[in-house]
Amino acid sequence: MSRLATGLVSFAAGCLALATVAQSAVIHPSSYNMFNGDSGTYHYWDGSYSGSGDPAVDHSALSGGTGDLTDGVIATQNWFDAENSAGTGPYVGWRDYNPTISFFFDSLVKFTSMTFHFDDSNNGGVQQPSAVSANGISASVPDNPGTAPFAFTLDLTGLSPTSLLTVDITRIDRWVFLSEVTFDGQVSAVPLPAGGLLLLGALGSLAALRRRSKTAA
Repeated sequence: MSRLATGLVSFAAGCLALATVAQSAVIHPSSYNMFNGDSGTYHYWDGSYSGSGDPAVDHSALSGGTGDLTDGVIATQNWFDAENSAGTGPYVGWRDYNPTISFFFDSLVKFTSMTFHFDDSNNGGVQQPSAVSANGISASVPDNPGTAPFAFTLDLTGLSPTSLLTVDITRIDRWVFLSEVTFDGQVSAVPLPAGGLLLLGALGSLAALRRRSKTAA
């Protein structure tokens, strides 16, 4: 095989390897499943949820969509200033219940962390949770000074690549309020066809090169 042909094969292999190298990114889930929030003074529903289930019914089983928890809106006010009777405020609130949320992703992801945005008003039975976990990795939530909404980041560097995160939130008081969840990590690989096309293109060029070599001979 000529030096040029050998180099072309090496280039093709390098392109395929490059296509499968992890790419750093902010990761967005394709959907999440959970039970809807509950009602008290207001309705603390996932009012923008796009999947199946009724987002205007307490504790309705929601699946196959996205909504308030991944819409990019992080609440900066306590629940009593941010929520409303229509249930379209930024928080989802669960009463007397430790919520479980399953987040689904389109690709395998090597997660580094996920961040929760909670309310901690210490008003009306709303406080920060005591702990959170994802796929068995758990952490206690340190005491938040004051009563303002706050963020807690869970370290997921020890987690193997996955396309599903099952999250459990353990409350301290009667209510837990969550406005947003964000994810950081690396997509572990692009879909196979993309890398395959790179390799096929390179091999096609190699075949054409060999045909021209034979004709010239």
